[in-house]
Amino acid sequence: MSWKSDGPPSSHGSYSPSSGQYSSGSNGRNSAARIFQPLHAVLPTFLQVKSKFDSEWRRFSVQFQDNKSPSYEEFRTLIEGLHSLHSIPFTVCYTSHSGDLLPITNDDNFRKSFESARPILRLLIQRKGESWEEKYGYGTDTIDRRRKGLSLLIPTVSRTPKRTYNISNPEDFRQVSAIIDVDIVPEAHRRVRLCKHGSDRPLGFYIRDGTSVRVTPQGVMKIQGIFISRLVEGGLAESTGLLAVNDEVLEVNGIEVQGKTLDQVTDMMVANAQNLIITVKPANQRNTLQRGIHSRISDWSGTSEDTLMVQKRNSNNDMHGTIGGLSKVQRNNNELSDDDSDEDIVVDHTKENTGNAASEGCHHNRYQENR
Repeated sequence: MSWKSDGPPSSHGSYSPSSGQYSSGSNGRNSAARIFQPLHAVLPTFLQVKSKFDSEWRRFSVQFQDNKSPSYEEFRTLIEGLHSLHSIPFTVCYTSHSGDLLPITNDDNFRKSFESARPILRLLIQRKGESWEEKYGYGTDTIDRRRKGLSLLIPTVSRTPKRTYNISNPEDFRQVSAIIDVDIVPEAHRRVRLCKHGSDRPLGFYIRDGTSVRVTPQGVMKIQGIFISRLVEGGLAESTGLLAVNDEVLEVNGIEVQGKTLDQVTDMMVANAQNLIITVKPANQRNTLQRGIHSRISDWSGTSEDTLMVQKRNSNNDMHGTIGGLSKVQRNNNELSDDDSDEDIVVDHTKENTGNAASEGCHHNRYQENR
């Protein structure tokens, strides 16, 4: 049986956004940027496998030619044929060094399982939905063993571990994108990291040159820019949802694209395809993060509080003025009532109504006393 290999990550072809073709990667360039590539174990000449499905056991070996490992799909097809599981959905797990039962769901953890082959790789084949680990999580046996070891040293009340949460088991997942440097880039920009993890999946977008409008100290100017022209269906860029058509490309892995040609930007993206960090200005600004909304809310609240304080201060001043006017009128009334002179009282009609009414009342009372 012939086995096919994906090869080392440095030999993978990369997708050229400008030409739509695959270009061979470079081994010398961008060695620091390829930090997300999986580490490949040193493969033996052949791999001894012992698999178990229900009460059925199978022993077989897999030959490795030219130090190339088989893919997970081909290995799964081989197991499916040995145990006659063509019409049965099943899961494949292996026993690690620590005794945990870990799943094999993709090429990465399949290569990782080679480290546990000392000298035999022990597999457990189960129907989907019937395994304890698939329901409660893989690696729980190690936690239980640690708890038992601690319970022997520390006397505690024995309690049965409760596992009441039924969490689904994702079969194949990994980080493919992320928004980074949110506090550094401007609000209208977005810095996106695309991770290929050594796979041959294309980046999945095309770029074009165009005209961009920038505000400079000399005024508004039109300059040449790089834009995303199309997204490939099923590609990496479309699956992330972070890039869109007509987004302007500003930087590629920290290098500004202003003043560079379309071919130069394409080469930059191809060289950094395994760990591409692209800064864009989204054409649709509705989906950008509005970091200033909290400050605007605080400004509004501060303005409303200031307004309330001013209104309260004005009302206090009015109240003090009214109280002061009333106290002045009462003081005048007391002076008029204590005065025994026969001088005429002059009423000033330019005063407030309250003062006038009080003065007229005092004048009427004084007139009655004189009579």
